[in-house]
Amino acid sequence: TLLASSAASDVYKRQVYNKRVDKKTCQTVYVRTVLRDVHWYTDQKVSVGEKGLNSADVIKIRVPTEGRQEIFVEPAEYARLEDSTGYWTAANGDLIAKGVIEDEITRDTELKSRGYLAGVILSHSDNRRGSSPHIRIGGG
Repeated sequence: TLLASSAASDVYKRQVYNKRVDKKTCQTVYVRTVLRDVHWYTDQKVSVGEKGLNSADVIKIRVPTEGRQEIFVEPAEYARLEDSTGYWTAANGDLIAKGVIEDEITRDTELKSRGYLAGVILSHSDNRRGSSPHIRIGGG
């Protein structure tokens, strides 16, 4: 049962932290890309469950693709890139953060533990056809 929903939206700078495996060390690394002029919409959902109230942020991001220096590629193509410089993707499990954060991270929990508004990418859709080309990202 949905009890409440509060929403906030703005247009500013966002970051994507793409998860990759370093081919030399075989360690997981996060490659940070700053995206400008991105629309971020947060909706907090609250519901009643068997154990009481449940609350979660639902994040929706719209990244216009026209005139952008950073090039979006699908997750499978991103994984095959030898050098990901200048490219970004929206794979499930990658991270998104609001604002410009200078921090490099090594674990997926670091952004929230440092107090940043951040989430995990759960879905994306490629909407580069039509009059308003963009990538839509869903997360939580």
